[in-house]
Order: sequence, then structure tokens, then C-alpha cells
Amino acid sequence: MKIGYQGDIGSNSEAAAKIYYLNNNIKTNNNDTNNDDDKNNNNNIEIKSKKYEFIPLLNSINVFNKLMNEEIDVGVAAIKNSIAGEVLETKNALMTIESNFISMITTITISIHHCLFTFKNRDIKQCKVVMSHPQALKQTKKVRKQKFSWLSELEIGDQAKAAKDLSEGKYPSDYAVICRKNAGEASGLTLIEENIEDDPSNETTFGIFVKIKKNNTIT
Repeated sequence: MKIGYQGDIGSNSEAAAKIYYLNNNIKTNNNDTNNDDDKNNNNNIEIKSKKYEFIPLLNSINVFNKLMNEEIDVGVAAIKNSIAGEVLETKNALMTIESNFISMITTITISIHHCLFTFKNRDIKQCKVVMSHPQALKQTKKVRKQKFSWLSELEIGDQAKAAKDLSEGKYPSDYAVICRKNAGEASGLTLIEENIEDDPSNETTFGIFVKIKKNNTIT
């Protein structure tokens, strides 16, 4: 089975996809399948089953297009956040395709914790811009105003990809990025501060989507 998700490797959507299939009895290196623990321990989940392939698709429209073309079996995309509200990227993507052939079969909600990273060993006071997905910028607005008010915002499509691109010099070295801790660390960036979300109970709900065939069966 091929599961495509909105985001890159290390994204919250990837975590949601893997937690969902963990809850559906896929063997992993974490034997605890309690949903509350899933919310708190979604950083280090490794799916060992070779029956499932997790495919990063960067954004919602790619997820739904791949579903429509039957290039993936299941799509995962964020639909709502407890702080920032409805995820417009996903809503708009559904409006651009034949969404009557897409069905959301269930949802999964996970805790979201944002971290601030800079280019390798760069002092945050030397940075001018902080970039992240629009949802992450909304979810960290108050904390950033209090602690990092000099940083201007840059909206990007995916946090994990931005972290990787920053580490590879595709952005200026005076840029910072907000992303998941594992994404920043995997890219070799310097961690400035953890858990900068405005609300410690910050959560995002992800939809699990499939394609409905014309005979009304689910693929």
C-alpha cells in the first residue's frame, strides 16, 4: 500500500500518517499504541513493515492529484489546527479537483510542537527572516512577537523541506526556520528554542483520504 502525505520527510503529516498506521496494528519499534501516548511520542516512529510505502508529496494538491490518478492508495493532509483553525491549503486543494471522488474515511489528531532553528552555529540575533508554513507562523505568532520580534516572516510550502534547503545553502544563512525537532536535527541545523507554539496543547487534525471509484467503491 502506498500512503502519500502532505509534506516532506520529517513533517507533521508524515508523523500523522505513521501514527495512523501504527494504530492499525502495523509493527513498529514502539509497542505502545495508546492514542494519548501517540500524541506525545510522534517524533521517532519507524515503520518496519515493507507492505507500506510512505511517500512525501509536499502539498495537499499533490496528494489529491495522486489519489485521483491512483498513484497512491491513501492520502494524508492537515485539515484543522486548534490554534490557527481550518487549513486553507487543503480546503483549496479539494476545491480544485473532482472532490466528489475523494472521501475522508477518518481523522487523526496529534500534538504539534514547533522548534526554531538557524543555519549551522548561526546566532539568532544575526538572523533577519524566519520561514515556515503559514500554519506554523500563525501557531507561533505570540511567542515570536515576545522573543524574536525583529524577524520578518516568510511563508513557505513545507517546514521539513525548508529546513533541508536551509542546511544546503538554498536560503541565505541569516534565515531561520520553524519546523519539527527531528526535521531540524536531521538537517544539521542549530536548535535555538523548542516548543515555541503559543498554546502547549496545540494540536492538528489530519484527514485520511481515499478515492471513490465511479461504482461507489473505495479503492
